[in-house]
Amino acid sequence: MKAKTIIRLIAAPLLLLNAMSANSAAYGVSTEWKTEDPQQIFETMTAQKSAFSQLIDAGIIHDVFVRKSVVGDKEFPMIRFVIEADNEESVKSIISQLPFSKKDLVTIVDARDLGNKWLNTELVQENYAIELEWTDAHSPYVVDQILGKDLQQVVDWNTSGKVTSSYLNVQKIEDKNSANSEKLRPIYSIAVLAKDEKAAKEMAMNLEAVKSGLATVKVMHLGFKMNL
Repeated sequence: MKAKTIIRLIAAPLLLLNAMSANSAAYGVSTEWKTEDPQQIFETMTAQKSAFSQLIDAGIIHDVFVRKSVVGDKEFPMIRFVIEADNEESVKSIISQLPFSKKDLVTIVDARDLGNKWLNTELVQENYAIELEWTDAHSPYVVDQILGKDLQQVVDWNTSGKVTSSYLNVQKIEDKNSANSEKLRPIYSIAVLAKDEKAAKEMAMNLEAVKSGLATVKVMHLGFKMNL
């Protein structure tokens, strides 16, 4: 790899960190059914699809993943998705206006800040989320070195069609050895194609941050990504 390319990759995390909006971010949202009555879902499904599509068309919702779920004796698609909002309360406010929420058919079980999208590949495949988190307030030099290697790995995965989306966020870490105890470090969440959770975890182990023990990894099954 040429020297200029290496420099760009090492600098990329901090450049992206500086470019992030102070107000708007992408939130990954997971919901679960609150009802055991499939008839209520059938009756509300058309209105829910219409309202949800309006949010997609407005660019508020993107990166929708679908998995199977069962209510009563009926099978329904359950979705995880990414929504643009100012904060978690805004996420809940937007979702509360959808028909499923108004009829108290679903509940939000998770709404996490993913940061800003920096890679995207439109593929309709099975997806797993790989989410990393720093274990300590490592020095910026060490973080840049590690992320320089891992960003190249993610780009390589993306080139080979293994990554469907990636988000870069900021993690606040307490540094007990510094007078300025709170440190900001870039961190990322990656949606990858894998045959199962084990395969996704094996991919994650190729990341330098994980191999070196400087970051922990969480793998979540997302389902099939929808083309919006």
